[in-house]
Amino acid sequence: MSHRTDRPHSRLWLLLMLALALSACRGLPRLERATPTATVPAPSETALTWSEVEARLRPATVLVEFTLPGGTTYSATGVAYLPGRVLTVAPPLDDGPPERIAIRLPDEQASHPADLLGSSPCDGVTVLAVDPSLARGLAPLGTDRTPDIGEDVLVYGYAAANPDGPAVSVPAALAGTLPDRLRGIDQLGVNVDLSGLTAGSLLTDRYGAVLGLFLPNGLFVSAGQAREVATTLAEGRGLLWLGLGLSPHRNPERYGTERGLVVLQVSPGGPAAQAGIEPGMLLARIDDVEIERFAQVCQVLRQHRQGDELRLELRQPLTADIRVLETRIRVGEPAPATPSELRREPSPRPARPALQYTWTFDRPEEARDWPTGSSQLGTGEIRDGYYTITLTQPNAFGIFEPLTLPLGIDQRIAATVSLPDEAGVGLVVRSSQDTDGARNFYLCAVVRTSGQLVATCSIALAGEPAVLHPVRPLAGVDPASDPLRLELEARGTALVFRVAGQTVTQLDDPLLGHGRAGLWVESFQTVPVTLRFDEVQVDLVPR
Repeated sequence: MSHRTDRPHSRLWLLLMLALALSACRGLPRLERATPTATVPAPSETALTWSEVEARLRPATVLVEFTLPGGTTYSATGVAYLPGRVLTVAPPLDDGPPERIAIRLPDEQASHPADLLGSSPCDGVTVLAVDPSLARGLAPLGTDRTPDIGEDVLVYGYAAANPDGPAVSVPAALAGTLPDRLRGIDQLGVNVDLSGLTAGSLLTDRYGAVLGLFLPNGLFVSAGQAREVATTLAEGRGLLWLGLGLSPHRNPERYGTERGLVVLQVSPGGPAAQAGIEPGMLLARIDDVEIERFAQVCQVLRQHRQGDELRLELRQPLTADIRVLETRIRVGEPAPATPSELRREPSPRPARPALQYTWTFDRPEEARDWPTGSSQLGTGEIRDGYYTITLTQPNAFGIFEPLTLPLGIDQRIAATVSLPDEAGVGLVVRSSQDTDGARNFYLCAVVRTSGQLVATCSIALAGEPAVLHPVRPLAGVDPASDPLRLELEARGTALVFRVAGQTVTQLDDPLLGHGRAGLWVESFQTVPVTLRFDEVQVDLVPR
């Protein structure tokens, strides 16, 4: 990702000073002392106490109030980082742009209007313009160092349950730098739960430098990244929003390409919806840029302003072929447009005969097909007609795939499992591995805890997990049932999970197209746990 690194705020500072001087010359004939404008302090050269850090941050920390369509208020923490500039996070835009923005200064109850200079939901960053005379202080953004894992940090911001109250602080330790493969940037994590704080809360070090801004995903965008984006947004870019929820994919059989981003969500009434874009399409190109990563979308948007028109190329899978479409979309502003068809391409998905594999674990040769032996996590063995896995470490998990099973597209796996208490067992389909080692798979699992059975389904894409079906009790299945018959089927974009003959989950997801089938096991705090598999059957259409 490339970003502009020039810093126009120095020129802005000179212009502000010149404007103040001219105003004084044109004003009253007597000499007057101008109100001093706050300057950005440097971080402390020596370590401070947390109370001293708070004292430095408090004057620069403001409450940002976004009034969303329908009158809903979204509160966030913001930081004054330049005269007349407040840096905060991007508000929710599912229902459209905010109708009003205001800030509340520390130790004040009155709100003051703020103007949107630029907002980039891609980066999670928003820059506001406020009256420079309102500034009580400014905070330095730490851009020149990477904090160490385990370093003591402080999270400072407004409480989500009581944003009208004073800012609060939460001591923490840095958990590390976490790569965001989707955006192509690194984010920061801490070792404590911050769900009680508003988005935009400040991550700071012992020297009073702001290291990051708290995002709704529970991580922090680094101050360096936020500062680079803010430099561009402060030029008056406006709302860099398309109203699209996008994701990479591993489904070339469906889309006819390994590139592009799949449209998962379209904001009703937003720019994408008005341009005729629908969920399930693939975004292949913006203007002359062929899209491979989400970071490219962000980069293209940062080169434009609200109201600019973009040309999008999309791919829409049909039963027998793929429609390649073109449409026009305005950045941040809905404008009706009808997609036009450029061409049609044949579907790359070939017909293959179905294959079936069965393992009873009664034949000695089956031991060559499944991982066995010992590791630091536990053991696996085939004996007494079962594939037995014992986990000896808490919070351990693993995927076990038969070695002779080829890659498949449409696939079904079923297994009879014996599940102890405080453990989980599941089935995996369309499991694959990227060249960097990151895993992709669909997983549906059953957990037995406190005598209760619960089920869930999730996806891992490029190593990043996401819940498809939240954890729910298994209705209609006796919690004491053991063993259990599990079945998971992936056909086209449909995913169906059955437990004891009952359909637990039936959902649609287009992101993964092929891979292997396998078994999943998981332990919790109580170890060791032993799980047994019997009668594993896999039906598949090979790749």
